Amino acid sequence: MAQLQPKSVRYVTLDVFTTERFKGNPLAIVKLPSDVTLGQDVKQRIAREFNLSETVFLHPPSSETPSRTYDIFTPSEELPFAGHPTIGTLVYLATTDGLATEVIQSLTLQTKAGPIKASFDEETGVAEASIPHNVRIHQKPVPWQSIVDAHPSLKGLEAGSTTSCPLVSIVQGMTFITINIPRLEDLASLTLGGSAIDPSVLQWDEGWESFTAPYFYVVVSEDEDGRKMRVRSRMLEPTVGEDPATGSAASALAAYLALERGTASATYSFNIEQGVEMGRKSEIGVKVSLDESGKAVKEVMLSGSAVPVSQGTMVV
Repeated sequence: MAQLQPKSVRYVTLDVFTTERFKGNPLAIVKLPSDVTLGQDVKQRIAREFNLSETVFLHPPSSETPSRTYDIFTPSEELPFAGHPTIGTLVYLATTDGLATEVIQSLTLQTKAGPIKASFDEETGVAEASIPHNVRIHQKPVPWQSIVDAHPSLKGLEAGSTTSCPLVSIVQGMTFITINIPRLEDLASLTLGGSAIDPSVLQWDEGWESFTAPYFYVVVSEDEDGRKMRVRSRMLEPTVGEDPATGSAASALAAYLALERGTASATYSFNIEQGVEMGRKSEIGVKVSLDESGKAVKEVMLSGSAVPVSQGTMVV
C-alpha cells in the first residue's frame, strides 16, 4: 500500500500589540491551503511544536464574502477566543494576504466564540475588532489568601482595597481572576514561584466552568470622570509562565472596571500595558460601551498593532 505523500503548509510569526520586533506577544499563523485538511489532534501537535502562548490556523476563504475562519490553540488546548491571535491575524490579512482596502475596513473573522467584526487602519497600522462577549462577573470571588498561597511573592501585600478578587468571564470558556495590586513597584516585585491556584476556590456560576487564569493590575491613572484609564498589568500563571500580552484578559478587566463605574450609555477607554517587567512591552487598547442601564456591556473593541518576524514552510 502506497504511503501518502506529506504536504507542506506555510506559516508566519508576528509580534502582536507592538510596533517593534521582539517586543509584544509572539504569534504563529499557519495558513491552510484548500487541499490540506488538518485534524484537531494534528493542530494541537503543531501548536505544541511552536510552543507559543497561541497558534492560529487560518482557513482559506470559502466564499466571496469578506469573512475568514481561524482556530486558536495553546500548546495544551483549543480556545474559543483570544485577543492577541485576533489582532495578529487581522494585521496579517491586511498587510500580507493581499486583501483590498475596502475589504480590510469591514472584515468578519469567524471564531468558535462567534463572529468578530474587524477593521484595519492603513495609516496607523492599528487593527480593531469588536470582539464576542458575554461578560459575567461570577457571584463568588476568589479569596485573597488563596491567591497569596499560589503566589508567595504577594505575602505582605494587601489586595488593593478588598479581601477577595472578582472572577470575570469575557465569554463562556475564558475566565480571569482580576487582582488589583496597590502600587507599580508591588506589581514589578511579583515572581513566578508557587503553584497554580487551588481549583476548589474557583467557584464559577453554574454552567460556566472554564479556563481560568490570574490577571494582576494597577490603575496608573484616569481622567476626572473615569472614562479614560491607563493600566499596567501582568499575567502570571506558575504552571505556564508569564504572558507578555493577553487581549482576552485585558478585555475582561476593562469590562469589569467599566461596569464598576456603571454610567449609562458611557464608553470607557483603556490603554493597558503588559509585559514591561519581562522586557516585552505590549500596548493593548480596549474600549467598552455600556448599555442604557449602565449595568450591561454593549460592545467591546480591542485594538493593537503587530509586526512580522519570520516565515517558513512546515511539513504536515
